[in-house]
Amino acid sequence: MDFWDNIAAVYDIAEAVNGKVYREMTELVARLVPKGAKVLDCAAGTGALSLAAARKAESVMCTDMSENMLFRARKKAKRARADNIRFEKRNILDLCDADDTYDAVIAGNVLHLLDDPREAVRELCRVVKSGGRLILPTFMCSKSNVLLNTYRILGFSPKKDFTPESYFKTLRESGCGRIRMKVINGMIPCCLAVIDTKK
Repeated sequence: MDFWDNIAAVYDIAEAVNGKVYREMTELVARLVPKGAKVLDCAAGTGALSLAAARKAESVMCTDMSENMLFRARKKAKRARADNIRFEKRNILDLCDADDTYDAVIAGNVLHLLDDPREAVRELCRVVKSGGRLILPTFMCSKSNVLLNTYRILGFSPKKDFTPESYFKTLRESGCGRIRMKVINGMIPCCLAVIDTKK
């Protein structure tokens, strides 16, 4: 089992430690999802953003590479009676969906874990409709952040230490559309980016 399978049981506790950021991020995602949208959530973890999206979406496809994370996400959705969420194990870099499938695609706090985040953003852009929306909150993984350094001891291994500026540059290089960004400050800051796609 990898790091994410191993920490699935305590992942929600880790989210709670950075609670201010998670609450604001979740509320922003809920607002950004268009009413009646067909939504894909990639690297969904235990499903917090899928649940947020499900408030307004017609349907949400909640995906992750970790079976243990998806198991927890299913339990949370069942407790919340969110019956418009489905679950599948999927790789963000190689989605099985046809082009132009979704109205909105979410990939929360995953791009900093990838060798080439631009590859993932282009794949997400492929499956979202022209004029659709990519919602991409991503942690700013500074090496000086004490909490993140604790996670690193446990096996957390980000590939990118994004700043808002370097994150914007990476997204711009993906060439998917107009980018808007908001920094959410907290114990582990998050930069929530939205790309309004143009194909």
